[in-house]
Amino acid sequence: MIILKNLTKVFSLNGRHKVVADNINAVFPSGVSVGLLGRNGAGKSTLLELIAGTTHATSGEVLSSGTTSFPVGLASSLHPDLTGAQNTRFVARIYGADTEALMAYVEDFAELGEHFHLPVRAYSSGMKGRLSFGINMGLEFDTYLVDEVTAVGDASFKKKSRDVFLNRMKTAGAIFVSHSTGTLRELCTAGAFLEEGHLTYYTDIEEAIERYSRIMDRSMSMLMPPLPEGAATMKFPADARMLFGIGLPQTRTDWLGDCLRRHRPCHFSKPRELHYFNSRAGMADTTRERRFKAAQQLGTRIGKETIEEQRNTLRLIGEISALLSIHTAPKNGPDRHNAYIDYLLAGRKTQPILCDFTPAYALLSQDDFAEMATIGHARFVCVLRDPASRLWAQIWEELPGSDRTQAACEAAARALLARPETLLTAYPAANYTRLVQALEGATDTGRICWMFHEKLTGRAALKPLSDFLDIPNIPALSLPPLPEPPEPGIPADIRSGLRALLAPQYSAMLARFGAALPATWQAGLLSGENAG
Repeated sequence: MIILKNLTKVFSLNGRHKVVADNINAVFPSGVSVGLLGRNGAGKSTLLELIAGTTHATSGEVLSSGTTSFPVGLASSLHPDLTGAQNTRFVARIYGADTEALMAYVEDFAELGEHFHLPVRAYSSGMKGRLSFGINMGLEFDTYLVDEVTAVGDASFKKKSRDVFLNRMKTAGAIFVSHSTGTLRELCTAGAFLEEGHLTYYTDIEEAIERYSRIMDRSMSMLMPPLPEGAATMKFPADARMLFGIGLPQTRTDWLGDCLRRHRPCHFSKPRELHYFNSRAGMADTTRERRFKAAQQLGTRIGKETIEEQRNTLRLIGEISALLSIHTAPKNGPDRHNAYIDYLLAGRKTQPILCDFTPAYALLSQDDFAEMATIGHARFVCVLRDPASRLWAQIWEELPGSDRTQAACEAAARALLARPETLLTAYPAANYTRLVQALEGATDTGRICWMFHEKLTGRAALKPLSDFLDIPNIPALSLPPLPEPPEPGIPADIRSGLRALLAPQYSAMLARFGAALPATWQAGLLSGENAG
C-alpha cells in the first residue's frame, strides 16, 4: 500500500512557481494496477519520482507498506556515464539481488546487443526504456512504477513487455503512466487522474478514462475549425468514437462484427445491421419497408391478445418504433443525425467504441462516406477478399434457394464470363477500385483499417484492429467460431476466367496495398498479367 499524505511539490524558477502536487491525499491499495492519466505537463512523471523517493517533496510525505521500484522508463533512473551492464550491477547491489542472475536476465530481455556494455548516455530513449524496464522486471517489488515503457520497441518487444508486466501483476501492484487508453484498459483495473496538482482516484479504470477523455476532448474542441456550412451538429459523447464496419458481400465482416460485439469496450445496437446511411441514399428501401410492415403487424395483432401477450407486444412496438425513428429523420438540417445517434447510444454505459456494422455501406458514394466521417470522429474498418473467390461466392449466394446447385452456379459464372461488359453493372461490389478511392477520398487514411478476409483466422489476426482502435486485444474466449464457406469449390477454369476478368482490380489492389495482400491473391495477379 502507498499513502500520499498532504503531498506537495512546487517548482520555482526566477520567481515563478509551478505546482505539480497540491496537498494530495490518496491511497494506492496493495496488489492493484493503477493507470495514472493526465495531460502533458500535468506532473505524472514527477509524481512517480516523488513516490519512488528520487525527488523530494516540498512538503508532505509518501508512506509505503512494501517495496517500490524506481520509475521504469525514466532516463533519470539510470546513470548516464555507466554502461548498461554497470547500471544493472549497481541496482542489483542496492536491492541485494543476485548480480549475475540479474545481469543475464537484463542482457537477454533488453535486446541491446553490444550496447549493453556501452555508456547509457549513448543510448536512444527507446534503449534506455528497455534497459530500465528489464532491470525492474528482473527484480521483485510490491509496487512497480512504470512510465510509458511498453510503447518502446517493435511489436514483438511490446508483446514481450506486456507479457512480463502482466505476469508480475499476479503478485504485485503498479502505478502505470500512459496516454494509450487501450494499454491502460489491458493492464490496469483502477485509475487516477492528475490535473492542476489535484489527484482523483477511481476504483474502475473506465471512470478515470472517461474523465481524461472528457478533459482532452474539451481541449481539442477549442482548436477545431468551425463546422462547414450545412454540417450536422451532433451531441456525440466526448468519451466515445464511432466505428463503421463495412465489407463486400461474402467476406468475414459479420464475423469481425460478432467478435467486437462480445468485446467489453464496444457498444452495438440490437439490430445486426442498421442500414441507416444506405437507407438515406435510397439503397435500402426493402429493409425500410420490411421494418414498417413489422410495426403495422404488431399494431394489428395487439387488440386480439391477452394482457400478458400485449405486454410483450408493446415492448416490441417500443423497440421497432425507436428503430423506425432513424428512417423518418430529416434528410437535411443540423439535427438530421440526432435520431440515429440517440438510437446508437441506447443502453450504452462507458464503452469507448460505438459500432455500426452494415456491410452494405461498401456500395455508398464518396459523399456518403464523408458524411459518415463527421459522426463521432468516425473510423472505418473494411474487409476485402480475393476478388475471384468473393465473386464466385456472391454468384452462389444470389441464386434462388431452390436452384442453388453447383451446376447452376457454374452456369451463371460462365454466362458472366461470356458478357464481361456486364460485370460491374450486375455485381457493383466487384469494383474494389471504386470502393478504395471513395473511402480514402472521403477521410484521412489514418482513420481506415483495411483487413483481408483470408487473414481473419483467429485472435492474433485481430490485433491490428485492436491497435487501430486503441483497445485491448479481444480475448480468445470471446471469439465466435469461424464460419464455414457455404459455396462449393470453384472449378479451375472458372477461377482462371474470373481472375482474368478481374485483372484490373487485382492490379489496383497490388498498387495500393503491395506486400500486405494475402498470398492467395498472388495467383490472381499472375492470371491478370497473363491475360494482359
